[in-house]
Amino acid sequence: MNFRKRYSRNIVFRAMLQGVAIGLIAVLIIGLTIYSTSEKGADPGKKVATTGPTAGEEQVADGDAMTMFVKQYGVFSAKEAATDFVAVSPSLAKTVILPVNDQFYVWGAAWLKESQVVLNETEDAFKKKIKVVPGTCKHESAEEVKKALLADDLSKIELSAGKGDKKKATDFEKKLTAITAFTKDSSIARLHLLAYYSNEDPCFKIQF
Repeated sequence: MNFRKRYSRNIVFRAMLQGVAIGLIAVLIIGLTIYSTSEKGADPGKKVATTGPTAGEEQVADGDAMTMFVKQYGVFSAKEAATDFVAVSPSLAKTVILPVNDQFYVWGAAWLKESQVVLNETEDAFKKKIKVVPGTCKHESAEEVKKALLADDLSKIELSAGKGDKKKATDFEKKLTAITAFTKDSSIARLHLLAYYSNEDPCFKIQF
């Protein structure tokens, strides 16, 4: 009798069975792991957007965030470099230098709608989309500042306390009066208002 031949066949057959069993168990474990992970991470109340915003659409809110579009001339790692850049060009006299995420951005205007953006061919500038999210006001009402930022014409905003007596005007009203006297262009006025109330008095924060 050839014991070696029969013994070798048995070993091979059992090895094949063990390999198949191990493979099935591994697949089952991986499948259960993936299923349980997807179930834990799922949020039934969350909606996924399938299309992005179209050009010229109305001001939209992402939670409490406001979407705006700014005219950007440059970004610098040091404030001195941004200041020097603005100083050599008289056309940048009404721009602001705004610190965001340890960078210094030179912006010239802020619009509520993409369709309002104006970029002249002679300017070395481009459009940048930003988000303005609530921060913590030191002195002013965030709602009052937000109302001004969303106004189409800042010069037409009615000021309450300071109408008859300039001494009774709030800091916000004084700031708004000074900005609208500085420029009649609402996109520039809005930018200066945004710059003050996201830096000096951080009612809002800027995100990209």
